[in-house]
This record gives sequence, structure tokens and C-alpha cells, in this order.
Amino acid sequence: MAFFQVNFFSPTLCFNTDINVFIPTPNSDELLNKKNSTYYHPGSKFQVLYLLHGAYGDYTDWMRLTSIEKYAQNHKLAVVMPSASNSFYQDMYRGSKYLTYLTQELPAFVQSLFPVSPRREDTFVAGLSMGGYGAVKLAFQCPEQFAACASLSGAIDLAAVMEAARSGDLESPFRWDAIFEDPSKVPGSDADLFALGKKRMAEGRKLPPVYQTVGVDDFIYPANVTAHQRLVEMGVDVTYVEAPGIHDWDFWDTHIQDVLNWFPLANKEVAL
Repeated sequence: MAFFQVNFFSPTLCFNTDINVFIPTPNSDELLNKKNSTYYHPGSKFQVLYLLHGAYGDYTDWMRLTSIEKYAQNHKLAVVMPSASNSFYQDMYRGSKYLTYLTQELPAFVQSLFPVSPRREDTFVAGLSMGGYGAVKLAFQCPEQFAACASLSGAIDLAAVMEAARSGDLESPFRWDAIFEDPSKVPGSDADLFALGKKRMAEGRKLPPVYQTVGVDDFIYPANVTAHQRLVEMGVDVTYVEAPGIHDWDFWDTHIQDVLNWFPLANKEVAL
């Protein structure tokens, strides 16, 4: 696996930002065990996963706290890990346009520099906690860009998260008045995943399948149960998995493997 840490100026964000990128390349294990390594060659175009961090995190979290590099190598999958601060993956009212950056600028930038496929069927997005919301948000915002999305312990019901933070039931780093012009109007807006999903379906745009997983002892478990019920009632193609665990990296390291097994990955480079 080739590892790249890229620092670049983003015209959308109006500041320098970082991404970590993994690209499948032959390694010593494949050499010593005479495994096939012909997948890497001039013209290779790999399937790609955009992997999102949670609150308090950044572009380094997944690389430092899980074995995503090893898992991605096994699937011959490129992985892009960006930063989005504590923006909840929105175009912020007083702040940066992270949603535009992640759905427009970043994919174009990555495709221009790295051997990744631009095709919808080869592009995936996943994330944990705030990033679990972000993954579904990106997929519902631009359903023609993503083949599938996955939420691990995701804050899918944003209105419920905001209410829990307002009431003091949830410790929160979010400045809702900076993220949204009027936080009280989030329910029913495009920031509300249920409203956004219904809007896209009314437009005749097919939503990508959703993989949703959560630990049964996680504080966000009840909200995931009700979110799953609402997605099913909407007619979303959702695979829902409960498992032992809490809101921590042991859970996410284990279950990102399940996500990769669920994604329709070719386990090889894509021939364009």
C-alpha cells in the first residue's frame, strides 16, 4: 500500500487542508507468498472509499486508530481520508463550505492526482459518529456519485442530536449557530437526512444503499434504532446490524471490516 499525506490549498475552504490517501501497491507479503500483484500497472484505476472522521477528529484518525490500511490492501481499495472539523459536514453559515468541498472539489482533485476510478459504481463513502451522518449526507446529497454508503455509530438523526445537546444530555463541541443560520429550522431541511432522502426520491433520483451498524451499549444506540425504522418506512435500501460494543475505536476497527465486505468491491483494479 502506498501512503500519501497531501497538504494543498482548497479554493472552496479558502485555506490549506490535508488528506491521507492509501493506494493499493504490491507489498512484501505478496512477494514472499507469491500472491498476484499484477493489479498495479500503468492505467490502473482503483475503486475508492471516502472515509470520514467523527467529532473532535481529523484526517489522521482512521489511519492511526484502526488497521484500515491492511483491510483496504486486502480489497485492493483506494482510501481517501479528509478533514471537516466539527462542521457536521455542512456548508456552514459562519464557516467553511465542507459539503461543497467534499462532493465537488475533493473528488475532482483526487481523480486528477491518483489512479482512482471516477465511476459511480466504484465510489463509496463511510464514516463514524458525526462522519456516519456525513457519509449518508454525501450519498443523499449527490446520489449519482456514490454506489453505497455506510454509517458506523452514526448521528443520522441530526435533529435528535441537536436536541440532546441543547438539553444537556449530550456533551457537544458543535456551534450550531455557526453551522446553521437558524438551528431551529434544521428539521425538514436538507440537513435533515430523512427530509433530504424524501426530496431526492420525489425527484426520481435513486438513493444509494445504506449500511448502518451500531453497538447495543452505545449512547447513540436508541437514536440509531429509530433512524433505521424511519429509513425503512421511507423505502431506503438499508442493511442494519447491531453488535456488542460502545462508541469507541474497538467497535469501529472491527466493523469497518464488515462494511468493506458489504460494499460491492471488485477486489481488484477497475478496467476503464
